[in-house]
Amino acid sequence: MEKSCSLLVHFDKGTPAIANEIKEALEGNDVSAKICVASEDHTVQKLLLLYLEIINKTDAKGRVLPEMILICQNLRNNLQHPNEYIRGVTLRFLCRLNEVEIMEPLIPSVLENLEHRHPFIRRNAILAVMSIYKLPQGEQLLVDAPEMIEKALSTEQDQSAKRNAFLMLFNFIYECAGTLVLYSSSAPTAIRAAANTYCVSFFSLSEALSSPNLDIRRKTLDIVLELITPRNVSEVVQTLKKEVVKTQSGELEKDGEYRQMLIQAIHSCAIKFPEVASNCGSFVDGFLGTEQCCSGIYDSSKKSLEDEVQDDLKRATGEFIKDGDDANKLNRIIQLTGFSDPVYAEAYVTVHHYDIVLDVTVINRTKETLQNLCLELATMGDLKLVDRPQNYTLAPESTKQIKANIKVSSTETGVIFGNCLLFMTSNVLERSVIVLNDIHIDIMDYISPAVCSDAAFRTMWAEFEWENKVAVNSVIQDEKQFLDHIIKSTNMKCLTAPSALDGDCGFLAANLYAKSAFGEDALVNVSIEKQADGKLSGYIRIRSKTQGIALSLGDKITLKQKGGS
Repeated sequence: MEKSCSLLVHFDKGTPAIANEIKEALEGNDVSAKICVASEDHTVQKLLLLYLEIINKTDAKGRVLPEMILICQNLRNNLQHPNEYIRGVTLRFLCRLNEVEIMEPLIPSVLENLEHRHPFIRRNAILAVMSIYKLPQGEQLLVDAPEMIEKALSTEQDQSAKRNAFLMLFNFIYECAGTLVLYSSSAPTAIRAAANTYCVSFFSLSEALSSPNLDIRRKTLDIVLELITPRNVSEVVQTLKKEVVKTQSGELEKDGEYRQMLIQAIHSCAIKFPEVASNCGSFVDGFLGTEQCCSGIYDSSKKSLEDEVQDDLKRATGEFIKDGDDANKLNRIIQLTGFSDPVYAEAYVTVHHYDIVLDVTVINRTKETLQNLCLELATMGDLKLVDRPQNYTLAPESTKQIKANIKVSSTETGVIFGNCLLFMTSNVLERSVIVLNDIHIDIMDYISPAVCSDAAFRTMWAEFEWENKVAVNSVIQDEKQFLDHIIKSTNMKCLTAPSALDGDCGFLAANLYAKSAFGEDALVNVSIEKQADGKLSGYIRIRSKTQGIALSLGDKITLKQKGGS
């Protein structure tokens, strides 16, 4: 596939027969789009959207092909479909289109979805409106788009839809202010209006960060990091510094978690904009001097929390306290290509909570110069590539270091995959594609042991809606040994007192707790019983506020519990 695409379609042995028929027909160049358009199968609809995304929609002169105009009717039907899934994926698909001629007739149907009863539809409709508004002629297509989103926001109850609406409105006012500065540099009134907008934006940032709700603070920081630019990075970093200083008072119960979030945000700013790294470094040095005097935030975990804070502060300027031993470093090296491939590539994976850095070593093993060599990476899960792929030229038997930055937005097992494109300069310019081995991101890189009271554990257990129930299936026959193995495998803290685990009654129940780098809570209850044949039976129940951490942690336990080491 020569064009980049954000959709991933997986097929197994249970693939519907109609999809296989379409695939065979496509290979034979004798296919009617009516087969796909008329199908109600979700997989076939995803295939159709994938096809529409990657094909050329314009001719050599840049004009939209006539058949693309005809497909608008199908997209309009999907936007009015009774099934929420089909509506949602179609709205997401529209976010990746740039052709005004295709988008314009679909605008009324998109706007109708802003008032749909299902929040999944509304949040994607807001994203579609934002994408249309960003098109070259988007302001003419949706003149009153900001007003419509503001109206929808006033009645919206879904948190994700609210976030998307705030993101569009913030982008809108910020771009307006930037345009005023760019084109009205000599007009005092315009400059004052732009300055007022910037002040309101940063005032809103400070106001949002003053909220006692940790989730609001986290979402605010995520939005700020997406909108940061070289023009405002200094002001944002200054605001974050002030917030870090405020956390030293220890007045609020979750000051420690909030401080970690702020330090990670400063760290992200320093990575994306090296010009502010030195400024961050001087602040970190001064803050570390008083960090040891902080009062206890959590009595039972004060020392570990302070160590984590200092590690995060060091990470903000690239100065690491813990380098790890050589064996651990070797475990971080992942071979991406085979030894027989013309290009050998391996990646050293470094995880910094909110960021993953891939240091890829590429070696030209041929006697020819490789032109336009490009590493095309893609992600699955809550991972997002920060950098665009670049082309490189490699001399015979030479080596190139390529760095890729990936942003992590939640605790979920993710996968990084892709391929290596290259052209060999022989008699005829030959194009080659090498599929890279997948890089699996371990959830354990984001999980840390934590402590909470029994009352808090019971409250969260009752409130969290996502549960994953894993049956015990292990060769271990001792209850305490099995519990220790689960604790070690999941990097969690056992909240059950040791005295409650003493004795030999053939039954054991314990509660485990951990927090992610993003402040997410992970709860685990282990209930096991020894059978007459000596084997253990029971269940391990996982609960969390988000689906990703519950599923990923369950997969990890399923993988690890069978072994005794």
